[in-house]
Amino acid sequence: MAAPKALVALSGGVDSAVAAILMQEQGYDLVGVTMRLWPKSRCCDEKDIEDAAEVCARLQIPYQVLDYREAFRQQVVDVFVAEYQAGRTPNPCARCNQFLKFDALLEEGQKLGASILATGHYARLLDTESGTALLRGEDAGKDQSYFLFALGAGLLPQLRFPVGAMHKDEVRALARKHALPVAAKQDSQDICFVPDGDYRRFLADYAGLDLEQEGEMVDSSGQVIGHHAGVLNFTVGQRKGLGGGSGQPRYVLALDPVRNQVRVGSEKELYQPRAYLQECNWLLPLDASREHPVTVKLRYRSRPEPGILFLKEQGRAEIHFAEGQRAITPGQAAVCYAGERLLGGGWICTAEKPA
Repeated sequence: MAAPKALVALSGGVDSAVAAILMQEQGYDLVGVTMRLWPKSRCCDEKDIEDAAEVCARLQIPYQVLDYREAFRQQVVDVFVAEYQAGRTPNPCARCNQFLKFDALLEEGQKLGASILATGHYARLLDTESGTALLRGEDAGKDQSYFLFALGAGLLPQLRFPVGAMHKDEVRALARKHALPVAAKQDSQDICFVPDGDYRRFLADYAGLDLEQEGEMVDSSGQVIGHHAGVLNFTVGQRKGLGGGSGQPRYVLALDPVRNQVRVGSEKELYQPRAYLQECNWLLPLDASREHPVTVKLRYRSRPEPGILFLKEQGRAEIHFAEGQRAITPGQAAVCYAGERLLGGGWICTAEKPA
């Protein structure tokens, strides 16, 4: 009987390389692939492609580089720019997983006769009576389930996350055992297509946006208390760059690019009891007629907080928190869990009740 065929997505890092080793040990017939996404990137650049190719040579599996630069520009980079222009703070990694990587790679796999896709994400899968469940990664410090909230539930049976039950030190130890050239390679950080981490410079250089459009700075009542140097220079919760003239520290509460206003206030005003979501995705059927106790992550590195989920029409939802949450930021993802199980989530549109 022929071995089952699987595609393994290789970023050029240690996690995906070890995922390939584990899939091979489980008897899969593998094809390694890397997506070329951006000319100058912190992920899948030319050095990463060389490293991935060497891993495949060591494992004696075929390797392909897939050109997805145009799709990445349209579905991730241009959306990133548009979100900032709309006064939101985008999360391109989750967007990339939602709109590009998994769907595209599974489609490529079908062309090659592979129905399974393996990646180096720190997340786990479990077959249950209600279908395939997606769980947090075993290593809490590396868990990446947050970025996978928008995957289609129907894709989960076709996915494998071989390192999800491991800790990072175990992954590196296994890479050393197999003498992989990426065993000590550092993890990529921040936004892959903003190599120096300066998103403002990227917005100016790539999109030609004018960051210096002076406008009004207002307090929570709408009274003008000063001026700012451009909405694109601020995000919700920011304290630096707001100028002096106040006896108490001020923080960005909200951005209004239409009026070119930055609303500021006290730290106490940063705390909000609710988050309103749009474009929600749920990985299992949830009863819209009742409330759902959940824990919620409002950012990748934030602590899960208890709340109550209320499903609304047209892919919307509300989360009511047990305690007010600091700097709930439009454009970020609110990701919901029941214990270890990822339920799904949505994109934050506001922390204030919509009109």
